[in-house]
Amino acid sequence: MPGHTNCDLMPDLSKDTDSILLKGGLVVNHDTCSKADVLIEGGIIKDVGPDLIAPENARIIDVTDKFIIPGGVDLDCHLGEASIDDPLADTFETGSKFAVLGGTTTLVNTVNVPSTATLRDSFDHFVKCSTGRMFCDYAVCVRVPRFNEETGVDMEYLVKEKGVCLYSLVLGASGKVPDGEALNEEDFDRVLKQCRTLGALPVVPALTSPQLADDISTELIKECPNLGPELHQFSQPERAEADTIRKAALHAFESERVCPILISRIQSDLALRCFYEQRRYCRSLLFGQTTIAAIGAPLSAANNYSGDQPVVDLVTSKDWATAAGCVCDPPIRPDVNLSEKLIVHLNSSDALIVGSGHRAVSLEVKASFGLKRSSKIPKSIAALGCRLVALWDCAVENNGGIDQCSFVRAVSTDPARLANLYPQKGRIQPGSDADIVVWSKPDLADNGCWDKLMPAGVYNVFSGLSPRSRPEIVFLRGCIVVMNGKLVEDSAHGQFVAVKPFGQMAFSRVAAVDQSHHSQMEKIIREPYTGPVFGGTANGVREETREHHYFRKEYYDNMPKVGETVYPTSNGFLSNNLSFHSLSGTPTGTKANPHIGQNRTTAGRIFECILVQQLRSPL
Repeated sequence: MPGHTNCDLMPDLSKDTDSILLKGGLVVNHDTCSKADVLIEGGIIKDVGPDLIAPENARIIDVTDKFIIPGGVDLDCHLGEASIDDPLADTFETGSKFAVLGGTTTLVNTVNVPSTATLRDSFDHFVKCSTGRMFCDYAVCVRVPRFNEETGVDMEYLVKEKGVCLYSLVLGASGKVPDGEALNEEDFDRVLKQCRTLGALPVVPALTSPQLADDISTELIKECPNLGPELHQFSQPERAEADTIRKAALHAFESERVCPILISRIQSDLALRCFYEQRRYCRSLLFGQTTIAAIGAPLSAANNYSGDQPVVDLVTSKDWATAAGCVCDPPIRPDVNLSEKLIVHLNSSDALIVGSGHRAVSLEVKASFGLKRSSKIPKSIAALGCRLVALWDCAVENNGGIDQCSFVRAVSTDPARLANLYPQKGRIQPGSDADIVVWSKPDLADNGCWDKLMPAGVYNVFSGLSPRSRPEIVFLRGCIVVMNGKLVEDSAHGQFVAVKPFGQMAFSRVAAVDQSHHSQMEKIIREPYTGPVFGGTANGVREETREHHYFRKEYYDNMPKVGETVYPTSNGFLSNNLSFHSLSGTPTGTKANPHIGQNRTTAGRIFECILVQQLRSPL
C-alpha cells in the first residue's frame, strides 16, 4: 500500500504532519475492546473504525494486533525543584520524560505551599518554573496547609481564573496543629465546604495523623533507640490510616451539604476495608486511589526471594539501602495478599484507581538525612514512569487479575473523569486529544527496562518484576514523543491543562444526595403534648414545688444540718444548731471521720431524700 511504513523503519515520524493513520490495532477503552483503525488529524482523534481510508499524504503506521490505549493520567505525583526541604532526584524535564516513556501523557502535580507563602504564590511559582520544561501535559493539585480568609479567597481565584480544581488535604487531629503539617478537623471541615461551593475535588491521603506518628516515633525511639527504617512502619499503624478515612467521610457526608472526596494512598488492608465500608455509607461519592508501589513492591520482593516460601522484606530488610528505599508515606505493607486484593478491586468496580505516588529521592540523600536518625529518612518512591508497565505485568499479563479494559479504566479513564478531563483525555474516540499509547507485543522477559523509567541512584521497588511488554509508541496530542521505547527528541511539548470545576463523575449526584438528606431532616408535624411535665407545665413554665423551698434562705436557716441531732416538734424540726458545711460534707467544728468522708456524696444524697420526704408530709 502506498505510504505504508513499518514503525521499526520510521525515525522521522515525529515530524509535524496533517494526519497519521494507525492501522490494524486493537482499540481499548474502559468499556470496549475492538479491532479498528485510528485516524489522527491536527492533534485530535478524527475517526475510529475498521478499514479506514488514509487521507492523501497521511502517514500510515502498521500496529497489527497491538493494543491501542489512551495515554495514562496520573493524579498522584510530585515533581519540582530540589531544595533542602524537598531533596528531589529528578526535575520537571527528567520526571516528565520518564512519564511519557512509561505511557503517561497527563499528570496532576501536587504543589506544596511553604509556611511563608500563599496558595496563589505557590501556584505562580510552579507555573513559572515548569513552563516549557514538561514533556507531558500537566494540571495542578495544590496542597492546603492551613485555612483562613486569605486561603478561601485564593482557592476561589485559582478555581475560577487558573483552572486548579484539585486540593490535597492532610487531616490531622482536632485542636491546634503545627502550621503546614496538617489541617485540624475544624479547618478541614471549612476547606471541604469551600471545595463543595467551588466545585473542586478534595484529595485526602490515608495517612496517620502527623502528630500521632511523631508521638509514637518518639516513644519507640526511647524504648528502642537502634530502630532503623522499620520505625516508619511501626509508627504508622493501619488503624490510624483507617481512622483518617472514617473521619474524612464523616466530615464530608454528615454535614448540611455533602462533598465528594478522593481518598488517595490506600496502602493497607484496614484502609482498604474501611474505604469500601464508608463508600457504602456515602452513596458511592467516596472515591479511592491506591499506588502502584502498594501492588507491585510486595510482588517484586516475593519474586526476589529464592527460597521455597516467598518472604516479603521491605522496610524490615536486613539491607539498609533496601529498607530505606522502601520508606514512603504511608508505609507499603509487606503483604502479597493485599496486592492481590487491590488487583481484584480494580477489576470489580469503578471505585479504585491507580496513581504513582511519585516522589524521587536518591539513596545517597536518604542516607545523608537518616542513616543515624531513622525518623529523618525522606519518604519517597519513584514510580511515575513505572506505573503502567508494572501494573500491566502484575495484573494483566502474569496474574490475569484484570483485563485490558479494566487496566485502561484504572490508569487513564477514571483518573481523567475525576479530574474532569474526560473525554478530552482518557478515551480513544473522535474529538478526543490524540494522547495514544501503542502497547508492544510480549517478548522475552526483561527487568532492565526499569533503568529507562526512573532517575539514577533511586532505589527500584519493582526490580523483581520482569515485564515482557511496554509502551512502544506514545503520542502526545498527535505528536510522536516515544518511538520503539525511546524518546524521539529533546524538545518539551507539554502544556498546562486548566481543569473546569464540578466534574461530572464527582459532582453529578451531590444535589440529589443533598435533597435526600434535607428530606430526612424535615420538621415532623406533631400534635401538641398536653401531659404532665416534671418540674413544669407543657408550655415550659416551671411550677414551684415544696422541694425548692429549702434552697431559700428563710427555709435554709431552719433546715436540719448534716451531723445534727434532729428532734421532731409540732413546728417542724429542732436541731443542736451545729453550723452547716455542705449537704455531703461534715459539720464545721467537728473532726471529720475518714470513713464517712469517702462516702460524702452518697451520704448527702441519702440525707436529701429523707429531707424531701419530710417536707412533702403535712407540717
